[in-house]
Amino acid sequence: MTGAINIILLCTTHENGIYRGKGVRKLSEKLIINIGRKFGSEGHEIGRELAERLGIQIYDKDLLYKVAQRHGYEANTLAEADERVSSHFLQPYFLSGENLNDKLFQMQSELIREIADRESCVIVGRLADYILKDGYKCLNVFIYAPFDFRVGIIQKKHHLTIEDARKLVKKMDAARNSYYHYYSNGNWEEKDGKDLMLNREKFTITQCANILETMIKNINPDFSK
Repeated sequence: MTGAINIILLCTTHENGIYRGKGVRKLSEKLIINIGRKFGSEGHEIGRELAERLGIQIYDKDLLYKVAQRHGYEANTLAEADERVSSHFLQPYFLSGENLNDKLFQMQSELIREIADRESCVIVGRLADYILKDGYKCLNVFIYAPFDFRVGIIQKKHHLTIEDARKLVKKMDAARNSYYHYYSNGNWEEKDGKDLMLNREKFTITQCANILETMIKNINPDFSK
């Protein structure tokens, strides 16, 4: 991502259809806000603040624990395969011959569709934009920032040296890019399929949430009630 553009608005094609129930926001037509993010751009923090404002749930790594609980796996085992592509040589296999990474993607995809059928929510990562590309009303957002800016955030957040932070950011970016391409055959950072792209360097977490909240309330005015 280069250049001076800090907000990239690609399309706003969604229609109205949201109403508020007693005590809980309910929707006649569910809206799923999918947030893709570069490592260190604080996409989860943005999604959490947005979800709180809209009165809807946010799903991120907790999907792993839900999958583990439902299927009887250790959450730590699944975490090793989360948003990663298997080497097909080094990663563990089940006795059935299924690869752990592929099995996790399948189970997580089923859970994401169940959630999207049931409620409006924010989903961070997990390839949700691809999984829900057909038959669901989604707003697909991508949060990015320059490499050095993200390194600074990761260094401070995890108390790392600058070199260790650089290595971790590179590693996680590569893992997420490979994961996205492997399961969707798409490009993680491409504009195609994205409705809005935000440069986190130019906006605080709260400002990013402000932009998204304003956009969503314009697309779905009933969220303003």
